[in-house]
Amino acid sequence: MGRWSARLAPLFAGFARVGGDGRVLDVGCGTGALVKFLADASDRSIIVGIDPSQPFIDYARSRFTCPRFSFDVGDAMELPYPSHSFDQSLSLLVFMHIPQPEMAASEMRRVTRPDGTVATCTWAHPGLEMAAIFWEEAVRIDPHAKTRKPESRPCTRPGQLTEIWLAAGFEAVEETTLDLPTIFGSFDDYWIPFTSGAGPAGVYVETLSPDHRQALREGLRKRLRGHREDGPISLKATALAVRGTVPS
Repeated sequence: MGRWSARLAPLFAGFARVGGDGRVLDVGCGTGALVKFLADASDRSIIVGIDPSQPFIDYARSRFTCPRFSFDVGDAMELPYPSHSFDQSLSLLVFMHIPQPEMAASEMRRVTRPDGTVATCTWAHPGLEMAAIFWEEAVRIDPHAKTRKPESRPCTRPGQLTEIWLAAGFEAVEETTLDLPTIFGSFDDYWIPFTSGAGPAGVYVETLSPDHRQALREGLRKRLRGHREDGPISLKATALAVRGTVPS
């Protein structure tokens, strides 16, 4: 999903009204998709990333070596920063994985200065056509695949993020959808990531026999390419985003 995170980052940052300077916190920074965009957009901002994964933080530190970047291992529900220490706090594609997103929203409010912006976005459900097509075809070939298909995660349906932001006490709360095409250069560009064992779809593919795996591959190829020669595939992706300001 990393390449789609990088393409979503500028849309999200635009909605969040990221400024050209100040201190910005990236909650759940991962390997730095949002940090990369923020770094390219301004050479004056100070960016702090936090993530619970030590390998992600190690990679981000090796990727962004300028002194204005720093990265910490930590929990979104208990941020290790003083109150009002950031001008903006952002979180890209993380809230659907946080056990108690309400706590994370409150923590992001606490560490952001009055009148500062706090924003997050998640993939909508169902908002990833690439995943929806995979599971539709998997269930068509194997009805038992329905039990492996992930259910809707928290914070992925319209209004859920708004409820959390209002409960956290933010003002001027606004929610929107962010749409982008997910373009694959070929069918294999679409298929091969499912064979890496990552995520629910990847884990499911690993359980299949070679014949069953090949049947799924061919079913998806026919679904996406039909009788046409191989070539680019464009699918839709939709994210939900919310922003609010910390009361004065």
